[in-house]
Amino acid sequence: FDTQDDTLTRDEEFLPEGRKGWNDFRYREKLTNTAKTLLAVGYENPPAMIGLCEIENRKVMEDLVRHELMQPFNYRVVHFESPDRRGIDVGLLMQREHCRLLSASVIRLRRDEDEEWVTRDVLYAKVALLPWADTAHVFVNHWPSRRGGEEASRPLRLLAAKAVKEKVDSVQQVDPLHGIVIMGDLNDGVGDASLVHGLEVVPRVELSKGDLYDAMSALDPLLGTHKYRGHWAYLDHFVINQAWVHGQGRTIVGDAKVFRAYWLLGPDDRYTGEYPKRTYAGPRYLGGYSDHLPIYLDLFRLMP
Repeated sequence: FDTQDDTLTRDEEFLPEGRKGWNDFRYREKLTNTAKTLLAVGYENPPAMIGLCEIENRKVMEDLVRHELMQPFNYRVVHFESPDRRGIDVGLLMQREHCRLLSASVIRLRRDEDEEWVTRDVLYAKVALLPWADTAHVFVNHWPSRRGGEEASRPLRLLAAKAVKEKVDSVQQVDPLHGIVIMGDLNDGVGDASLVHGLEVVPRVELSKGDLYDAMSALDPLLGTHKYRGHWAYLDHFVINQAWVHGQGRTIVGDAKVFRAYWLLGPDDRYTGEYPKRTYAGPRYLGGYSDHLPIYLDLFRLMP
């Protein structure tokens, strides 16, 4: 969040006079922590594309790419304003040296039985990967939360998954050999209904033409990207299509990974082990990074 009041959204708690005391110093520190994390993920090669969840508006993304740590890498902002009542959006950053935006739009999620229900849009971008001129179809997601309980909220995430799958199917009918990556906070774990029945992911060994694969399913099941009541889970995902897994175009993907830098973690005093250093614990400011760990995926060019 920025520190300005948006009268059209419920951003009051993230204002200087709000209960969290969100001020310019804390906003600047959050930008620095985010920039430091994003660049550290890529080591000497900052990420070509970055999907972001829980951002308030385009200004936040522009402030991030103008930050002194990020500015040398010439990132472009792709963003659309969502109807989410708290003003929470998703966005995409692309290094101009490595990516050219071909088109961008949103998938707006609707419930036929409840016209008042709104949530975050899914961002869809068609991107040319440079310099080898391959195409990536990128979906940035932040699906409905588990508020009210996992079972009660499950239909909302299933709705989001089916909307994305419908778009994926239409893309693959036209462009079956290029890459598809569905990324973001899906608020569901490996094997949950939204992935298995919504996106219709299948195990890697069973992949055939047009299938989708949840790359997080290959990771250690005792770890994850988010910790709740002492239990880790992979709520953040990369779901990729068979063409990219098997390198049928000019690109092949490596394994998905979770970036678990020591400075992103702190001691879990209530349970055991560690958990992500978050910015707030309720209204108490901690000055951390995020309650989710970042995930990343390597892309490799196939030589002709």
